Amino acid sequence: MPPNGWSIVLLAGVILAVVFLLQWVWRRPLSKVAVLEGASDISESEVTARALMTPDEATLFNLIRLAAQDYLLVLVKLPILQVVSVADKDEEARKALMRTIQPVRLDVVLAHPGTLQTTMVVRFAKNGTEGPQLEKRDHVVDTVLKAAGINAVVLHLNQTYSVEHVTELLGLAEDE
Repeated sequence: MPPNGWSIVLLAGVILAVVFLLQWVWRRPLSKVAVLEGASDISESEVTARALMTPDEATLFNLIRLAAQDYLLVLVKLPILQVVSVADKDEEARKALMRTIQPVRLDVVLAHPGTLQTTMVVRFAKNGTEGPQLEKRDHVVDTVLKAAGINAVVLHLNQTYSVEHVTELLGLAEDE
């Protein structure tokens, strides 16, 4: 091979080495010291407390709590990934599903107090303001919950409920 041929191979090898080195540096997680130094410089930031839910959601949550607190643990605004675990032979399909459901927070989660397993999820239906993208995501969430054996109940924010009605909807009414 002529000398020019070796220089091209050497140049290509150096470029590949630099690309792999840069990729390794960028993918490496930050050290705890670097994270703390970046987080401690928030003098310019304004941090305020945020409400967990709207007043309408709080009213429904209190009704659910009154109906279910004697039977189940009542938790609010949990990420769906705290409730389900996803495994799939196709890693790309699993990643796509995880990207879809990762931002979802469940409105109310009802869990068995002994096993701590989620038995039911209550979702609050907004007043028809959801777009087709959110409807599709909600359908995926319903499918995931169903596959996990978790019942899902939808309560409408613009509807009035009594504790007895919520108890029936949650399937907690005692048979006489």
